[in-house]
Amino acid sequence: MAKESEKSLEVYVHLLLEAAVTYFESTNFTDITSAMNHIVSATATFRDDIKDALDARNITLDTFAQDLEGMFMTIVNDLENIPPPDKAPGHAERAEMVGKVLDDASQALIELATSHGIEEEVVATYLLALKPQVQTLTVVIGDINEQFPQLLPALTFSATILLIPESWILRPFLSLFGFGPSGPIKGLPAAWLQRYFWGAAVESGSWFAWLQAAGMGGLPEWAGLITKAPLLIGGVLAMLLPGLNHE
Repeated sequence: MAKESEKSLEVYVHLLLEAAVTYFESTNFTDITSAMNHIVSATATFRDDIKDALDARNITLDTFAQDLEGMFMTIVNDLENIPPPDKAPGHAERAEMVGKVLDDASQALIELATSHGIEEEVVATYLLALKPQVQTLTVVIGDINEQFPQLLPALTFSATILLIPESWILRPFLSLFGFGPSGPIKGLPAAWLQRYFWGAAVESGSWFAWLQAAGMGGLPEWAGLITKAPLLIGGVLAMLLPGLNHE
């Protein structure tokens, strides 16, 4: 059931983004889909590449991801000491902010991976594919938010659903940039990170509303010309969104 729910949510998100391209006449929405596809594909390859090294040390992917979350605490603590800008950062400023966090997160991943016997070249290859796509994803969503702030919940919802196939590492990694209903570290809400990178935050309760809409196959009014299909949610919530009940 979880796999069926996962696939149904992905279909819903693709319909949503395709409709947005047509209605808002912007290729930025296509950029989001492309970036997420590349991110998930690169992460699937990375998972396969590190599996033997982790198995040799009896380390699961979940344990590896939990260790990475712990290392992200330093990054988050540094961000907390920087007040969010008074206004939404512009394109260039946002790109610089994302780049700095990406560099810090990449260094944390390299340190953790090599300490678990994973060759640095394997991690470097993954990061070479991952970093520009994460930068594109975060910056483009910020750019769209400047023009259409009402779309921010739909965009963050869409990106988070598309990372489900490789959520073991992408959930903590992308939550550093405000994706998902909860932050990367317990006690730090995603809303704080969203305000930092995008100058706005997804309202509390939005995740329930979007998941409910997906479950009923109900696309927003501007997507009404897209064929709707009944979609299921099931066990995806428990798998991906452990902090959802606090939103």
